[in-house]
Amino acid sequence: MKHFWVVALAILCLTACNQHDSELGRATAVQTAETDSVAHAITPVPDCRITTPEFLPTKQPIADASLSDYLQNLRQAVKTLDENKLQQLLDPNIKTSFGGDGGWSSFSAQWHPEQDSAEIWILLERLLRLGGDYPLKNNADLYALPYVYSNWPDSLDAFAHAAVTGTGAILKQEPSETAASICVLGQVTLRVNAEKSYPQQQTAEKEWWYAQTLDGSLSGYLNHTQVHSPIGYRAILNKNKQGQWLMTALVSGD
Repeated sequence: MKHFWVVALAILCLTACNQHDSELGRATAVQTAETDSVAHAITPVPDCRITTPEFLPTKQPIADASLSDYLQNLRQAVKTLDENKLQQLLDPNIKTSFGGDGGWSSFSAQWHPEQDSAEIWILLERLLRLGGDYPLKNNADLYALPYVYSNWPDSLDAFAHAAVTGTGAILKQEPSETAASICVLGQVTLRVNAEKSYPQQQTAEKEWWYAQTLDGSLSGYLNHTQVHSPIGYRAILNKNKQGQWLMTALVSGD
């Protein structure tokens, strides 16, 4: 009888050990798969290898103290979503398109600055963040935001090109955040194709731009937050005869 219990106990131990080894093997396999998945997910996207020159924002400080003060006041109005302060910074006859009468009534009807969630606050914040420059080098009373408009080279067709405006812009194979990444672009100019961009309806605003590097080596999609067109929205600032800076136009197109 004793021999029977010894044999039975040995069989039970062997079974338990085999079960433990099996579970340990499964756990190790799951852990390995999870590790591989995480490693794959955090694989860095390589930089794009292209021969296109950079197109960078203006770094030269603004010499005109009155312009610096104006831009600071505009930033404050945008930060605090202050409709009244914004109105004071706009020319009474501000242009909002290349047709129509303009003025505060047209501006307000188009942009609804009385609403904290209005797109005007997002747009102005972006233009201010990008920074601007004097579009006419011999006219210190004219300033424009963003630099993509004010500094755009005449050698590039403004209707067929755009600029990468920040670091870390990832070129995608398809117009989706989850699409495969091709590489990370620097701040360069690109050819853009509106017909291949998304959405493909006839609209100036795109969620994803189809872009090609100037050297023709790469093409793919860029999110609209990473690029800006020279004919996209720009703010035109003028210094009047009284030495006061005002925004005289906020327009897009040509």
